[in-house]
Amino acid sequence: MRTATTETSRLRDFRKCLTRKIPRFPNNKASLQMLEAKSLPALLVDYGNWAIRYIAPRPREVFVERTAVNDRRWSSLEADIRALLRKVKSGDDITPHLSHVQHTRGFTPAASSQGPGADRWADKDRVLNSMGYHHLHLDAAPTKDMRSDDMVFAHVTRFAFTVVGIFDHSVFETSAMTAESQRLWEIFNERTTRGAPPGALVFPPPIAGSGHPVQLRMIAASYARTVFAVDPKLDDKSYVNGLYAQAGVPVSAQPQMRWRMHYMDLCLVDKSETCVFVLRAGPN
Repeated sequence: MRTATTETSRLRDFRKCLTRKIPRFPNNKASLQMLEAKSLPALLVDYGNWAIRYIAPRPREVFVERTAVNDRRWSSLEADIRALLRKVKSGDDITPHLSHVQHTRGFTPAASSQGPGADRWADKDRVLNSMGYHHLHLDAAPTKDMRSDDMVFAHVTRFAFTVVGIFDHSVFETSAMTAESQRLWEIFNERTTRGAPPGALVFPPPIAGSGHPVQLRMIAASYARTVFAVDPKLDDKSYVNGLYAQAGVPVSAQPQMRWRMHYMDLCLVDKSETCVFVLRAGPN
């Protein structure tokens, strides 16, 4: 693993960029120093835990499960749902329909504390990490107090947006199982076991003790390996020229690469900001 003395300026800049992007709470010197002290693989886990809660704007094919259409609220909400799905199909930015929480609550030391006050879920979306479902509000109101109680839950990939159900906010209750949370688990279990032969043993996506999906930790480790393998090559002019050649674009006059994350995509960005090379495509 690289130490502070061997870390290139590109890597230092990358870690600083990630640290600045993740919204901390409390937003103080202690939380900043905690992020700054982390290795790149660990920092990428924290970044991914926050960034995965967003949905990158790109056109997606839309699917609607019967569990949504058969909901008693479908008829009254269909016009609003269809309006949201048109935005999804066209690749519009649907961030205004997402929760406001992640705008200010991306990382907190309380989630990784070793003491009795540790709250593993304080900086995580429990449903997203456990089931892989985003929740979207049908109205893009600027504050949570102005929003309706109804939401759509969807499984989102780079190419597909699948509506699995309609829920109200009681689905997030953690002190007791509500009718909404029970129905969500039933939908999740049915989709997880769908297509499995009778008697088959099916495992849902595993969650680490930290509350992070194991897949997210694997993605972060893979990204870090890519960065460490490629970074030394970025001082080789022939390698950099090869990036432009593979992309079919003219080489910049003085190409200088910088590491950046765009949502969950690991990218190299030309210093002129005119070219972005996606080295690893994220899950959504």
